[in-house]
Amino acid sequence: MKVSSYHSSNKSDPDVYHDHSDCPTGQQIPSYNKVSGTGGFPRCKQCVDKG
Repeated sequence: MKVSSYHSSNKSDPDVYHDHSDCPTGQQIPSYNKVSGTGGFPRCKQCVDKG
């Protein structure tokens, strides 16, 4: 399901943003590292594939 854009604040995570609640990569981001918005990053390929 589409959600508001978010990305990780952890510098070791990929520099991408997510916008699907069921994105496997996005689901691995701990809640304390989730930041709202795109962060100026490109969209995650898994989220792009989901539509």
